[in-house]
Amino acid sequence: MTHKPNTADCFTVQLCVRISAGQTSFPAIATDKAWNGGAVEDFLSRQNCGHSLTTGALPGWSLALQPNGSWAWNIADGEKRLDYLPTPVRQPLDDDRWHHLAFSVDPQQQQARLYYDGDNVAIYSLAGLGSCYGDSAPRIGTDATMQGALLKGEIEGFTLREGIASPEEIATAWTARNPAKKPAMHSEKPLNKIRVLAWNIWNGGREDGVEEGVERVIDVIRDSRADIVAMQETYGSGPRIADGLGYYFYSRSSNLSLLSRFPICETHDLYDDSFRFGGATFALAPGQRLDVYSLWIHYLPDFCNDVRQPHANAAALIAAEEKTRGHEIRDILKALSPRLRDKSRTVIVAGDFNSPSHLDWVPQARTLHRDLVVEWPVSRTMAAAGFTDAYRQARPNPLTDPGRTWTPRSTESWQDRIDYVYYNGQHMRCHAAEVLEHHPDGWPSDHAGVLATLQLT
Repeated sequence: MTHKPNTADCFTVQLCVRISAGQTSFPAIATDKAWNGGAVEDFLSRQNCGHSLTTGALPGWSLALQPNGSWAWNIADGEKRLDYLPTPVRQPLDDDRWHHLAFSVDPQQQQARLYYDGDNVAIYSLAGLGSCYGDSAPRIGTDATMQGALLKGEIEGFTLREGIASPEEIATAWTARNPAKKPAMHSEKPLNKIRVLAWNIWNGGREDGVEEGVERVIDVIRDSRADIVAMQETYGSGPRIADGLGYYFYSRSSNLSLLSRFPICETHDLYDDSFRFGGATFALAPGQRLDVYSLWIHYLPDFCNDVRQPHANAAALIAAEEKTRGHEIRDILKALSPRLRDKSRTVIVAGDFNSPSHLDWVPQARTLHRDLVVEWPVSRTMAAAGFTDAYRQARPNPLTDPGRTWTPRSTESWQDRIDYVYYNGQHMRCHAAEVLEHHPDGWPSDHAGVLATLQLT
């Protein structure tokens, strides 16, 4: 194919590479743009982290060798860029062994699938990304015509072809070279329960340190034994967290992600704001699939402040909610409704709703809520759409189990339950639920996590 296919075209890149030592120059392994020669850029901010080259902002794609010895994937349209930066602990390249790298770009499905040694380790949403084809013919990093420092290693079997290679095809390409090394797959037997965690990790989990904070996030998830994590405020930490757990990773946006011990079958670009909503279908076992969506809706109005006002009342609180979160949740559920009508599907929506629940602000719990009873519209709308609040199903008494998730970092703030795991389907029930808010070295987020153990029937 030409190096500038029609923007509607899908394509797949594959190659094998062997490298015996790392390089600080971040050299290309394969690219269709002027990758080499860019300056190393530190992305660290409240909403991102990691290092890559400034040339990653140029239109086109690149596979590259990180200075830490792992690989990197980059794609950009000249304005927006996406970077996958895994870790050498799980995905090394500089170990003098042959490794298989591959990725596919599917503009129609709005996704890029990324593979390491035959395993589909990550999927990135391409929502908002324009034409991503570079200004040069694709070349490998050992090509003497490349500018800048060349890759010190061997590359074999480089191909770029039209169309999307399936995960099975990619796995076969790897096992043909390494028959003893099969990529991880789903469970062989149907599961009867699954643990789902909803957690806003607060600016990538880095508020207590770029290294320490993220390690605490990994600790919490590992100790929880969560099978699937619906994460908010991922902000660049997702690949490292997923690698620390050995999980598959789906990046819906800088904010939203899903991490899972189970492979990702499909991704769902149903809602036009990827910062607020997105999901995927996971292959739990042969014939057993589960749809999970990660959600974050507007942080305003600040109900924590509003409920403390001297003349706070239910009508005013509900009216304020309707201006932002109320209409957002209705729009999201409208986009999701075709999936909900399919009764063969079980759907989970989990995340940071930034809003309390009508199941908590009930007459018997007036003492917790300034003597107010409030039919909070977001939770009401979820219930009307057929969703069950997993935590409140397992722990129905808001007096004995308030389940507050905001905020374990400040006792002075109004405390309430604003993070949820909701499910919709005839073949699921919540077996147990708990709030997670403790780590021996300090809780890394301003949100607690909510963990639901769900029975599958």
